[in-house]
Amino acid sequence: MNQEQQQQQRSPSRRRRHYDEEFKRNAVELLESGERSAVQLSQELGVSDCSLGKWKRQYGQQGREALSVPEASQSRIVELERELAAVTRQRDILKKALAILGQEPNNSTR
Repeated sequence: MNQEQQQQQRSPSRRRRHYDEEFKRNAVELLESGERSAVQLSQELGVSDCSLGKWKRQYGQQGREALSVPEASQSRIVELERELAAVTRQRDILKKALAILGQEPNNSTR
């Protein structure tokens, strides 16, 4: 028997499961609805209550609030992006002007 077969015989139910993000978000929504406790919900879904707690920190209401940018910062970002666009346009105009001024005069205009 190879090592993988031995591991499956020892603990077939201990195989690590991977859940997609949608499943995790739905589980957190169910948990935050307050209809069931974390232990009850984890048993119903077949996940550990530790995983459910980790998902709640990651995807729950508090996790979303931590990731959101405060409105003052967001308005400052918009202001800086506008300023950057204006300065970029000015730079491009100056580059073109320098290119024109640096050209050799045409002999046909003399």
